[in-house]
Amino acid sequence: MRRSIILFAAVFLLAGCNGAEPAAVAPPSPSSAPAAGGSWMDGFCGSLIDFAKIGDFRMPDFEQDDPANARNAMDEAFGVFAPGFDNAVTGLKGLGQAPSAEAESARKSIVDALTPIRDQVVAAKAKLDAAPKDDKKATAEAAIAFRQIGSDINDMPDPFQQLETNASLKALAEQAPNCKKLPS
Repeated sequence: MRRSIILFAAVFLLAGCNGAEPAAVAPPSPSSAPAAGGSWMDGFCGSLIDFAKIGDFRMPDFEQDDPANARNAMDEAFGVFAPGFDNAVTGLKGLGQAPSAEAESARKSIVDALTPIRDQVVAAKAKLDAAPKDDKKATAEAAIAFRQIGSDINDMPDPFQQLETNASLKALAEQAPNCKKLPS
């Protein structure tokens, strides 16, 4: 995914201790190491599929003086952003041992970049969901929160740069079907 995914927000601004010797573990065979790495990378990319959908989302048009339409637009936006961010963070955190230091670094940098924004998105969505559908103030607050989220997205460093510039990560991605589902 390229930096353009990060810049999409401009469109949205409205707004072993038993004493026994450890058993010897054979190093992975050359043929199983790439397969394990490819499997890990498939999970990595799979975690980002819903996040990638954020880049395709376009805020629906609505009239400022039509609260019901504005609320529907905010509900639709948070309905894409919340699972996009949450599934990315949760999925990446839940991956097993990374196949390399570079892969672990990529995972950590993306989780570190997305977690605070995910927390904002989830909180704003929960607040909006808890409000009555005709609550104009809640809709206006959601729009303000959404603008801030968009600004934070634009300000965050490109978490995908390592995936684009690191040859070993690119090679792993080529083995992973889910990586082919992400925009390039």
